[in-house]
Amino acid sequence: MTDHPDLDALFQRHATDLAGYLRRQLPCPHLAEDFCQEVFLRFGQHPAPGRLEEPRAYLFRMARNLVIDHHRRCRSRPASQPLDDPALCLACPRPCPEEATERRLCLMRLREALDALPHRLRQALTWHRLEGLTQAEIGHRLDVSERMAGRYVTQAIERCRAQLEGAA
Repeated sequence: MTDHPDLDALFQRHATDLAGYLRRQLPCPHLAEDFCQEVFLRFGQHPAPGRLEEPRAYLFRMARNLVIDHHRRCRSRPASQPLDDPALCLACPRPCPEEATERRLCLMRLREALDALPHRLRQALTWHRLEGLTQAEIGHRLDVSERMAGRYVTQAIERCRAQLEGAA
């Protein structure tokens, strides 16, 4: 700003007020400081700054126009999405190889535990957990009481749990 002595004096006189005006108009104080510098840079490019009757008014008008342009650009641009937004999922939806292997091993152990069950217990558990049958329906199918069907399901779960815990 040393090329133009009047610009230096103008900056000394009005920069603080202009920056304050811009801070009130913009959401970011750093952006306000940048715009303040931009106003004085543009003023320095004016072909005849000495002829302006109200240089302060001209500076504030340029600042206002910069703010208006900035708000227009922000409205026309799509809003950015914060990185911590749950809708923005950057992770692969498939499990990692270690997790996939662990799931396969767990499924294999569960199949082994089910295969080790006596037929009636396995059937009762399968009908109850996979098909959603009630104890009464299971009892009817196995030709046992409702209470006994409940015991079959409970025993099947306990035996599977014990075998899975033993494998782990």
